[in-house]
Amino acid sequence: MNSAIASLSKNLLLVGILVLSTLNYFYGWLNWKELIAVQSLVGLAYVFLSCYEYLNASYKASLPVQRFPYFSNSYLMFKVLKIGVFVAFAALLFLSSSSVKSLYPICLIIAGTEGAITYLKFKNSLCFVNIYANYLLFAEDKLSKLFASEILVVEFRHDIFYFVKKDQKSVQVKLEHIHNREEFIQSLQSWITRNNVPVSDESKGKLKQLLA
Repeated sequence: MNSAIASLSKNLLLVGILVLSTLNYFYGWLNWKELIAVQSLVGLAYVFLSCYEYLNASYKASLPVQRFPYFSNSYLMFKVLKIGVFVAFAALLFLSSSSVKSLYPICLIIAGTEGAITYLKFKNSLCFVNIYANYLLFAEDKLSKLFASEILVVEFRHDIFYFVKKDQKSVQVKLEHIHNREEFIQSLQSWITRNNVPVSDESKGKLKQLLA
């Protein structure tokens, strides 16, 4: 079983339990304890498949062996907010006086899975920045590339690299979130030099002081 199959299976499970719970609301096929038992089993399977999706051999084999772990505050805050929203929905459903409260375990399943995946990503450095010949690879919830040819200028201020693109959009890398800070700066400086990426005069001076 690879990542694609695991992803499809977990989504089918989630849709299936949602449909079952909704239909049970109208037809009452299962009593409260039976429905909770089914939801719990499906929830465990969903969490397992979600974790497998990120830890299976084929996925890990596609990742660069040497990479710079990078977990930004915005990424972590988004995850915390997402988990909090689903937990809040679960609480509201549970406290509801109607039979719709039977849907609250689904919200807990999603919240628990997000928490587990975020922990696994942090433990296994699955969010990172990596430096290739002519592009930078960023990995958070998805992979994105920043090619040297796209960059208009690089600015360095307050321990933050600003890669200003030719379309006026920018990509930031904050050194406070980079574990191997010195190695990253040296590797990035070499990458900038090799690819003739423009750097502002002020930033050149700051980088020289940093590397001295």
